Amino acid sequence: MKFKITLYFLLIAVLAQAQVTNEGKPMSWKLRNMEQVAPINMPDFDLKALQEEDKANENRKDIPWRFGHEFIVDYNLENSGNWYTLEDGSRIWRIRFYSKGAKTMNFLFSDFYMPDGANLYLYSNDHKNLLGAYDARQNNEQRVLGTWLVEGEDMWLEYYEPAAVAGQGKLEIFKLIHGYRTGESYAKSTQDLNDSGACNYDVDCVINDIQDLKEINKKAVAMIVVGGSGFCSGALVNNTNNDGTPYFLTANHCYSNPAQWAFRFNWISPVPVCASNTNSTNSTSYLQTASGATLKARRAASDFCLVEITANLPSEWDLTWAGWDRSDVAPASTFGIHHPSGDIMKTCRDYDAPTLTNAGGEYMWQINDWDLGVTEGGSSGSPLFDNNGRVIGQLYAGTAACSGTTDNGGQDIYGRFGISWNQGSTSSQRLKEWLDPGNTNAVTLDYYPQGIIYNTDAKVAIENLGDNICNTVITPIVKITNSGTNQLNTVQVTYQLNDGEPILYNWSGSLSTGQSDNVELPEIITVNGENTFTVTLSEPNGITDENTENDVATEIFDVNIYALADVDFTLQTDNYGYETSWQLTNESGTVLYSGTNLNSNQLFNQTFNLTGGCYTFTINDTFGDGICCSNGNGSYSLATGGNTIVQGGSFDETESVTFSLDPNLAVTQPIFKNTFKVYPNPSSGIFNILVEDTSVINYQLYNMLGQVVAGGTFATGESKLDIASAADGIYMLQVTDATGKAANFKLVKE
Repeated sequence: MKFKITLYFLLIAVLAQAQVTNEGKPMSWKLRNMEQVAPINMPDFDLKALQEEDKANENRKDIPWRFGHEFIVDYNLENSGNWYTLEDGSRIWRIRFYSKGAKTMNFLFSDFYMPDGANLYLYSNDHKNLLGAYDARQNNEQRVLGTWLVEGEDMWLEYYEPAAVAGQGKLEIFKLIHGYRTGESYAKSTQDLNDSGACNYDVDCVINDIQDLKEINKKAVAMIVVGGSGFCSGALVNNTNNDGTPYFLTANHCYSNPAQWAFRFNWISPVPVCASNTNSTNSTSYLQTASGATLKARRAASDFCLVEITANLPSEWDLTWAGWDRSDVAPASTFGIHHPSGDIMKTCRDYDAPTLTNAGGEYMWQINDWDLGVTEGGSSGSPLFDNNGRVIGQLYAGTAACSGTTDNGGQDIYGRFGISWNQGSTSSQRLKEWLDPGNTNAVTLDYYPQGIIYNTDAKVAIENLGDNICNTVITPIVKITNSGTNQLNTVQVTYQLNDGEPILYNWSGSLSTGQSDNVELPEIITVNGENTFTVTLSEPNGITDENTENDVATEIFDVNIYALADVDFTLQTDNYGYETSWQLTNESGTVLYSGTNLNSNQLFNQTFNLTGGCYTFTINDTFGDGICCSNGNGSYSLATGGNTIVQGGSFDETESVTFSLDPNLAVTQPIFKNTFKVYPNPSSGIFNILVEDTSVINYQLYNMLGQVVAGGTFATGESKLDIASAADGIYMLQVTDATGKAANFKLVKE
């Protein structure tokens, strides 16, 4: 099956040794009849007492924001769990935990070592939530590890070990954390996603004067699990080598063994909520998480902690290493980016210069009153940026909080970057040696990697064209975004279907930086089969676009329309037939035919008796490796009336195709195929028409915009259709006989 992908930019390959989770699936998910294992039941604890403590500490920013209760345990590969030996000599070890009412679980390992080829997964008993693989890339000198959070109260850990390294792996679980409140949960409850106050601003809320700086620096900020059961915030920071060393700055009061920390980047709401009671939405089920770091420097006086994340971070995460300013001169204004109360990423803005205040014997930056948003518990360690987008401190404490959709007028206190730079007595107590390894004495440093900020930059995307479309007529919607710093008022939109004539559409409006407008274009007639739709922006505000790389968007899609007839389905399963399922739905989503729990290495044939309409066929593989070709030569096909709708077998978790059955084509197309002919096609504009029966044929000729460019009748015998003066491109000739039967023919003028 052909895959059609719109490319706006090319992703750089993942760096070697990247600490990535959400890769692959546990080995046991491919195996049937695995022995059912009773869970280890964790004891009850006094949740109410913890909640009372949390209530008292809710607005404290000088401690991590607690989300879970820690159980001290002692489970390892030798004293617990169950081992299974596979036919090739490799082994699987599984252990299951149940903690009643847990929203999440996460684990700390006091001994962690993965030999080459071995891996570890965490997953909920219903298989809906999965984290892993943890493998040799997470090995570290201290042989410890902290995982991210997995939703659920019934949890599995599964370790796979190849035969060649049997007995070499080490797993010693010493803490299990029962998450009783967390921003990871989707549904609102006592403490969840949207738990932070209603006066908060999601990070993608438009704040015009810092919009471009915020867009850059949000990619540096992460939420951290510290000590196994607490949340803090922090940010990647650049060094004068500009080499992407993963230095991460947070607060000293968040410190615990950083080898057991876990980091989550880019948790951002796709629909920003700005100081409103409306709930933010979760961005993605894909977790951009990394585990483990090493301490480089920390100092209580200015409350900073600098760690280095253990391995390089995947380039496709599109992260930023924030710049900094150590001058210790108060900037004109500031802003922050943080994760309050374990919630989705937020921002705050103060239009005044910070003042100095004495806190714990050290003078720190004080934000007297935020103008937009606030910070909360869980924001600890988050960066304070100046009006140039450079880090000047990290959050230490404060009383700022929400009072409804406005703030309470409280202040926040940040450790000063300029003091943290060189006030410590050794390199383990200051930033200088780590962030200026070449001893350049730089006072300021910009972010890494350097992007370009444009004054005039219009960006386009296609919003509503998928891989498969049922109709011959489409109404494209294109999204125009102002990616520049200047307001966008006008832009020329040129669009084209296949080789048709380009059409100009003049857009006008008023878009500030980061704002977008969805524009519905006029209807266009497609052709059956593959179509290419291209849209191009030019002349923003009547001048040349400074960034042309985002001016063009292309979508390749199929229009699959067939004569009404039975549809034949053939499926050859692979060695793991029970992983395969399929279904056929109509346009309202009703399942008409389906198959599950299939036998392995078996041929299935079925005929679908359908009426005219639009249908979607979907095939799934629960393990995510398709049905061909690593585990048997599985395949499938759909066909109707001698036409192959789709065929394949090599896919990941799912593959689908949408097609339409047209009763008019079913009746008329065979008649016209034999009695009505057009030639040559393509031509330079003169088409010969041959009508071989006694009927008079009425016709209309449409361009790709759906406009009628010619019409009339064709008499019996031979005649000509002259469109030599028309533009080159694709046209649709619609012919109708005396009985009302109709058919369409694609004409190509070149």
